[in-house]
Amino acid sequence: AIDQLEETDREVIIMRHVEQLSNSEVALALDLSPAAAGMRHYRALQRLREILAEPPSQGG
Repeated sequence: AIDQLEETDREVIIMRHVEQLSNSEVALALDLSPAAAGMRHYRALQRLREILAEPPSQGG
């Protein structure tokens, strides 16, 4: 499911949940304000939830 995210969303999810960086550390790494990094993380999680909620496509 993570592979289906845009690269910027994937980066934030990986930094926060795999590398376990803080919001401030993500903000520094991506040259964002902490508020912008937090919002990007929130939106990336929303998109990931939407992807996971989709029924699996049937291959033909």
